[in-house]
Amino acid sequence: MKRILAIFLVAIMCVSLTACGGKKKKAFEASKAAYDNINTAYEISEQFSEDIYEAWRLGIYDKDKLIENGIKYLDAELHLSESELEQGLIYSYAEGLGKDVSELSETEKSNLINYQSVVFTTAKSEMFSFCVHMVRGAYTVNGKIEEIQAALDQAKAQMKELSDKFSDYEHYPSLKGFYTTTSALFDFCQNPEGSFEQVIQTINNYRNEARDYMNDLKYIFEG
Repeated sequence: MKRILAIFLVAIMCVSLTACGGKKKKAFEASKAAYDNINTAYEISEQFSEDIYEAWRLGIYDKDKLIENGIKYLDAELHLSESELEQGLIYSYAEGLGKDVSELSETEKSNLINYQSVVFTTAKSEMFSFCVHMVRGAYTVNGKIEEIQAALDQAKAQMKELSDKFSDYEHYPSLKGFYTTTSALFDFCQNPEGSFEQVIQTINNYRNEARDYMNDLKYIFEG
């Protein structure tokens, strides 16, 4: 009888351990999927922030070179191609008029590209703002802003499921911190405010904080 009871207890323990192991595996898989999406959003947002910073800096310190060389000068300093910046220029111009790009004539679009010297000269007094809006327009037109948002939305849904089903998962706080910081950096890139020095500080703070979370999570999810 005792032997049967012992076997029964061992069987219960094995089932319990298997269930526990299965729960941990599911929690890991769910959090890994969220991490991958947040990481995708962060990598693009980091480039976005670098381009915002560079466009702002060039708009302050290199006005004459921008007037002389236009988009080609920006292209050499940013992660964006000349074509993407041209589309960003068209987008920001239309936005300034309160229009959709589709409402601009082909002549208007061509003139913006062909007479960049005039366009940049006209914007000289607000060159840094002009360049930043062009970069933001380029990230809108090339689909990167939409890609970041989609990755963050997926991560948010995955994290909600993780929180609902595995509320005690040990790496959830770091994952949430990574998500929140990435989302904040992304929001700032879309609407950067403050002086140039404040912009530098804000971007660096978000990036440093995100990297701290990333380094903790890389050990878990990337081995």
